[in-house]
Amino acid sequence: MKKILLFLILPIITFSCTEKPSEVERLKGIWNNQKRSQYLSYRNDTATWDLKMLENDKQQIGIGDLGPFEIGVFPVPNYDLIGKNSFKGLSTLYEQFQLGVKTIIMNGYAVGKSELNRDRLGDQKDEVFFQILILTDTIDNVNYQLNQSVVISRNHPDYLGQGFITTKNNRIDFLAFHTAENNNYAIINTRLFDLNFGKTILIAPQKDKSLRSLQIESPQISSDSIVEYTKEKLLKDEIIIEFFKKTENI
Repeated sequence: MKKILLFLILPIITFSCTEKPSEVERLKGIWNNQKRSQYLSYRNDTATWDLKMLENDKQQIGIGDLGPFEIGVFPVPNYDLIGKNSFKGLSTLYEQFQLGVKTIIMNGYAVGKSELNRDRLGDQKDEVFFQILILTDTIDNVNYQLNQSVVISRNHPDYLGQGFITTKNNRIDFLAFHTAENNNYAIINTRLFDLNFGKTILIAPQKDKSLRSLQIESPQISSDSIVEYTKEKLLKDEIIIEFFKKTENI
């Protein structure tokens, strides 16, 4: 599995030592509507911009096709304005699986453990906020031009990943984003998915060029565990096997 780190691009809650605040209460002090509004004002305030980051990002202009959207280069506020060392990294996920004679490509994105998610993650170093499994009939293991993916931190503390995979008769574009409030959404060839109801999406291109999808409510999982989980759990599930092996599929 390849993991690529790309575009490395708070007042403290006071509480009684006899009563530990819930995660929701703690997060209200780290991220709330007031801080969201303040963050938006930073975007318009040139004094907050990370100009060194902007100059580095300019080198990425025209980098190539990495998904449905051209990679935009905007000035962004310094990450530490959200909180000192508040950005803990992102990863892209990739793996290729065989299900009998069928080939399935996995892409996905994970966000590192930070003050915003540490209570939820516990001992996990990160969490996968989007996983897509796409049935394909075409593989390019030389130039890797048929499958591209990128994850971007430039909306910190919100994060966005996008990519595509090309089959013989179709192209599946996907985009997913994770917000500081722990809301997660995806768009796959204009279909909307609320990932709060399942972060794993299966896509089966059809012989007639239409698509079929299946959303799976997967457990909270780290990037270290996603391949084993997919191989030993998902791809051994009878419902998923049936979904990928239908005769109408490519």
